Amino acid sequence: MEDNFLKYHPESNTYIAEKRSYFKDEIRVDGNLIAGALSNFWKSLSATGTVELGKRTIVRGDLKATRILLGPGSEITGNLHAEDEAILLDGAIIGGSATCGGQMKIRPGCKIKFAKADRELELVGKVHIGEIESGTRVVVRSD
Repeated sequence: MEDNFLKYHPESNTYIAEKRSYFKDEIRVDGNLIAGALSNFWKSLSATGTVELGKRTIVRGDLKATRILLGPGSEITGNLHAEDEAILLDGAIIGGSATCGGQMKIRPGCKIKFAKADRELELVGKVHIGEIESGTRVVVRSD
């Protein structure tokens, strides 16, 4: 990992990446990760805990974690998989599939090729999803 961009908070087992940080190698975190706005991950990112990505952060690969919060305008070029919960804020883009073992909430302006949530898929406002797995419980809400 690029240690000059990361700080560690031992009490919460959380790594914190500065705003505008970048990582050339694949990142695997044993714990939680919070990335500041405009961060750039050049390969895949995975964590055993929660991942919170700031505004307009880019992951050029897959993103896997227990819980995921994608900031507005964030982009994942690969697949996103959350074991428990995923929240995609306004304008987030997933180049591949977005899957979740629990509940997934997708806000207005998000673009996804494929979505699947084991418990519930909540769509808020106008979202662009190419395909939703049959059998997925979908809740649609206006803005």
